[in-house]
Amino acid sequence: MENMSTLQQLEEQVLSFVPAQQHDVFAIEAIKEAISAAKNGNFGVGAILVDNESGEIAYRGQNKVFSESRSDLHAEMDLLDTFEVYNKGASRAMLQKYTLYTSLESCPMCLCRIITSGVPTVYHIADDEFGGMVHLFGQLPPVWQDIAKGRKFAKANCSSVLSKIAEQVFVATAGLDDKLASAT
Repeated sequence: MENMSTLQQLEEQVLSFVPAQQHDVFAIEAIKEAISAAKNGNFGVGAILVDNESGEIAYRGQNKVFSESRSDLHAEMDLLDTFEVYNKGASRAMLQKYTLYTSLESCPMCLCRIITSGVPTVYHIADDEFGGMVHLFGQLPPVWQDIAKGRKFAKANCSSVLSKIAEQVFVATAGLDDKLASAT
């Protein structure tokens, strides 16, 4: 129950945070999804898709690896699955007008899915030096680097306080790694 108390405290910090940086509003929303995922017994990662014209959040996603027993339902995958279901064959072209924000730097699987989907811009709130792939982009196979040409994958221009909260939400769920290890 200590993790629930920690998550509650982090949620209170996020809900009372006053945006000051360019991406703070979107960082807050991605973190809210991460907290929801964590409260549901999943890894604490959330993602949102923002319409570049209106600035509105069009879609939300969160990690559901354990709650739905689907190994592919990382936050970014959940978000893209929903988008593609609602937009069928037009999804690649439509994604050109959106920006994806994720609470944690995308893992290799999610980054390749994002590249394949066609999302032109992706911002992460917290770095993931051990599992993230954005900082290792140059180590992707050349074909993935070629497909991603012209796209932007970067750390969000958000408050360092929000980056720290996003990291803490994920760390609060890091013990779930044991669940994955025991499943093999």
